[in-house]
Amino acid sequence: MTRPDSPAFHAPHRLLCRGRGWQVVFSCGLCGKEYAVLVPQAGQPEQALALAAAEAKLHFNWCRHCGVWVCDEHFNENRGLCTRCAPRICAACGAGVPAGDQFCTVCGAVQFEPSRRP
Repeated sequence: MTRPDSPAFHAPHRLLCRGRGWQVVFSCGLCGKEYAVLVPQAGQPEQALALAAAEAKLHFNWCRHCGVWVCDEHFNENRGLCTRCAPRICAACGAGVPAGDQFCTVCGAVQFEPSRRP
């Protein structure tokens, strides 16, 4: 989920004409995972992109270090950075910790990663 101080949303995307509307497919800057938004009410491509970006922005996170927009899986919420700039690691043993895990799979230490979803 996007931070309030993040810049304009500019994730990699494709704009596709779908008969009566547009489909905009955004992708994670690290893994390429896609999120598609159908915008049937938009007449022009620029309008479709703006409407789709407003929705898609809720599903991506901005790394304040390198500026890339990434999916939740590639965002370290504790640091506010992408996992390329700040890999998720256990503070107790240094092992890698997958997103959403509450405990380290190596040493069992509790992992702090607050959910930012409502």
